[in-house]
Amino acid sequence: MHRRHLLLAAAALPFGVMEGEHLHLAGHVLGWTILRDRAPSRAAPETGMVLIRVQRPVPPASRPGHLAAMLRAFRPFRFAGLPAEERVELAGLPGAAIETRAMGTGSRQAVMVRAVCLYGRERSFLLIASAPEAEWASLRPDVLRVMEGFRPG
Repeated sequence: MHRRHLLLAAAALPFGVMEGEHLHLAGHVLGWTILRDRAPSRAAPETGMVLIRVQRPVPPASRPGHLAAMLRAFRPFRFAGLPAEERVELAGLPGAAIETRAMGTGSRQAVMVRAVCLYGRERSFLLIASAPEAEWASLRPDVLRVMEGFRPG
């Protein structure tokens, strides 16, 4: 199993994240840190990935429903409906999580998505993982390890 802890420089990004067996750091685009599947099929319209973005802090009164609102506005996926947010705690931060089925906007392929928003005093962190629905069962444990390895800086 290949896992490497990435200490992302404080000047570049205020967090650290673990690579997974299947997921590796692929780069940074438009404020998102991207981990992608190590061995995707070249013909696959969707592949496993985790996206991480640092955001402004969310006041406690605005937290209920915040994650669902973020997902409804997230252009790469369309959701038929969203389940209730579940409360989580990761890296010592309170948060909300949603795991559900979606449709890739460009690919029109069914995907599974797990999204987590962590609420810190100075910033919040949005983590969104996805994979083709047919691959989710095999990738989900690695996705969870990557998310659980997240550490704010």
